[in-house]
Amino acid sequence: MNEVIKAILERRSVRAYRDDPVERAHLEEIVRAGLYAPSARNTQAWHVSVVRDRAKIEELGRELKAAIIRGRVEQYLALANSPEYRMGFGAPVFMIVSADPDDSPCPKQDSALVLGNMFLAAHSLGVGSCWVNQLCPVTDDPAFRQKLDGLGVPPSHKVYGAAAFGYNAGAHPRPPIRRENTVSWIG
Repeated sequence: MNEVIKAILERRSVRAYRDDPVERAHLEEIVRAGLYAPSARNTQAWHVSVVRDRAKIEELGRELKAAIIRGRVEQYLALANSPEYRMGFGAPVFMIVSADPDDSPCPKQDSALVLGNMFLAAHSLGVGSCWVNQLCPVTDDPAFRQKLDGLGVPPSHKVYGAAAFGYNAGAHPRPPIRRENTVSWIG
């Protein structure tokens, strides 16, 4: 089987990570793969912040919970109020993908493609990953924005996605059954 297709079919979200740091060379390859994602009109308007400092990840997670509660972000309130919730699942690396909405016609889609490339690259290197989408609706919360600024997210950018990265602490997750009736063939 083609290696790219194999990675696409085998990659799963990982939600339990070992404490070992991810090799810098692996992180550089993962980010590099992300930066080669397609973008609308080739604007490449994205920015990736790579956070490897666990204290900063935990601090961002605490502020994220507070911002969700302050903003009454309905879809994440139960999660934010859960004492077990931990942004990034305790992974040793957290990456934030942002873009300037005035610099790209499709910043959300462009950012999603960056993350998709990074997930596949990580899988191919034996590094687990999981999308973390709770940051998107609170990007403009002043206290949360201050934390993002401190992590190198450019002031004009909105966060369109983030992800946890690290070595899987458990068994590789099994693929869920694919939904039916999701493809129409014409001709």
